[in-house]
Amino acid sequence: MTSTPPQTQPIDSTIHQPGRRSRLAVWGWPLLWLSILVGSSTIALWAVVWLTRIPPLPDCQQMSGFSTDNERLYCAKAEIESGSTEELVAAINLVTPWTETHPLYEESQALINRWSQALLQVLEQQVQQGNLSRALELAQQIPERAAVYPEVESAIAAWQDEWKAGNDIAEKVERAIQSRDWDGAKKALQGLKILESDYWVQTRHDELQAELQRERTARAQLDQAQKLAETGDIAQLGQAISLAQTVDLQSRAWSEAKENIDSWAETVLQYSFEKWEAEDIEAALAAVQAVPADLALTPEAQDLLRYGHAQRLAVDPYDQWIPTYGQMLNLIEAIQAVQQVSPSSPFYADAQASLIEWQQKLEDTSRLQFANALAQFGQEPTYRLAIAKAQTIPPNRLQRVRAQTLVSHWRKEIERLEDRPILTAATRLAAKDRIPDLQAAIQKASQIALGRAMRIDAQTKIAAWANRIEVIEDQPILDQAVKLASGGKLRQAIAAAKKIEKGRALYDQAQASVRDWTYQVQVAEDRPILREAEALAAEGSLTAAINLAAQIGAGRALYREAQNSIAIWDADRAYIRSLQAPVYDDYYDEAPYEQYDEGYEDDYYGEW
Repeated sequence: MTSTPPQTQPIDSTIHQPGRRSRLAVWGWPLLWLSILVGSSTIALWAVVWLTRIPPLPDCQQMSGFSTDNERLYCAKAEIESGSTEELVAAINLVTPWTETHPLYEESQALINRWSQALLQVLEQQVQQGNLSRALELAQQIPERAAVYPEVESAIAAWQDEWKAGNDIAEKVERAIQSRDWDGAKKALQGLKILESDYWVQTRHDELQAELQRERTARAQLDQAQKLAETGDIAQLGQAISLAQTVDLQSRAWSEAKENIDSWAETVLQYSFEKWEAEDIEAALAAVQAVPADLALTPEAQDLLRYGHAQRLAVDPYDQWIPTYGQMLNLIEAIQAVQQVSPSSPFYADAQASLIEWQQKLEDTSRLQFANALAQFGQEPTYRLAIAKAQTIPPNRLQRVRAQTLVSHWRKEIERLEDRPILTAATRLAAKDRIPDLQAAIQKASQIALGRAMRIDAQTKIAAWANRIEVIEDQPILDQAVKLASGGKLRQAIAAAKKIEKGRALYDQAQASVRDWTYQVQVAEDRPILREAEALAAEGSLTAAINLAAQIGAGRALYREAQNSIAIWDADRAYIRSLQAPVYDDYYDEAPYEQYDEGYEDDYYGEW
């Protein structure tokens, strides 16, 4: 039997076991204390955050009886920011009951003063807008302990005094208007201008002024209508009804106007019936058109009114030769009105005759409308279609004359379309501004025959082009004459300019130059004579000076100047003779010099 050797532990295990236990013993306690320190720090930090954080704001939408005054005050201040008067009053009412023992009293007192001041401004606005009762109601919400309370009491007294004064003035104005004392009402109205609030100075003043103007205008209209009605003339009575209907319904005069309208309408209706019975249909219908449609009381009167107003609607204005949609609508309305005339009415037969006539007129007007729509395209084929459509209206119809007028107009438009290319081509030729081209343009435009729509335009251009040809032909002659005149050769310039014959385009311009140059020649010829005469007069030889100046004939450029000098010298000579005894003057020519009038003769610029 063998023996088993005894088991032994590993050498490493027995060697290292004591070292591991020593390390655990070394690090265990520090780790424990570190954990405790971190935990306590975390708790301390959380406590600091909890203590220093802002408390949550109160929910103003969830206020209840358990809410604190501080929360209520906070919400009141927040709601005031909206600017609502109700919130302002609610805030004041919230803090007003707080006494001096309340912890928020001092803060509430400052708020009451501020809010009451703001509410006072609201009161002022209400007063300016005329809401005195609302202002007084709000004023009761301002507590006595508010700093502005005395000011509020004073303002209330002032407002009530002004309101009393304003109401007194307004009543005075109303009484004056009622009695038709327009000047008195206007004068009383000025009293509102001395008040202070905008309500009386502007709003109420403007309202009363508008009422005064309305009543004054209404009364003037009614007075004028009554004067027309007093004449007894039916036409004037119809005008009176129309004028009375313009009276403002809001005016005091309207009730009287309505009574007059009813009375006058009854008179006109009676007149219309009498004219109808006398078979004066035209007069009956003309008169009844002035009666409002709602004033007919009997069925016969209603039928007559319908027929009369239908006649008015069916009449076209004569100044419109193109039918309008408004005229068609009036015709349709007239047809509908006359169709309501009862078969048992005495006006039924005439109404039916008019109905047939207006239906034909409506049919023809529709044709003309369609034809005119075709013509609006502005093309030759559409014009011809429009003409064909308009010619379908029979000769015995009311719209026949209008149709013929439109047909004539559209034919002229076709002529314009046909002839405009000819005139355009002629204009392009004339634009070259040369004589052959201008002559060709004239020949081209002359192709447009007399009576055509473009003939007048063509003739106007032909005359202008013919005039231009003459200018081109004669301008060199006039330029040469001007050149000669500039060189001092006035006689030659005159002769050259006279080559331009009368009736030519440049004739007037040439004659103006001739007159100017002739004047210069005459001045050059006669100025030495006049100077010599002036020299003789200066030497005392007045008679010789007079005789020499008299050589300047009438119509000459210096004739007037010479005659003035002669008159002066003659007066001087007469004065000298009056101072001395008469002596025989060998030099004096006994023959009286010719007397010349002082004006230029008609041939002043004639042959010189």
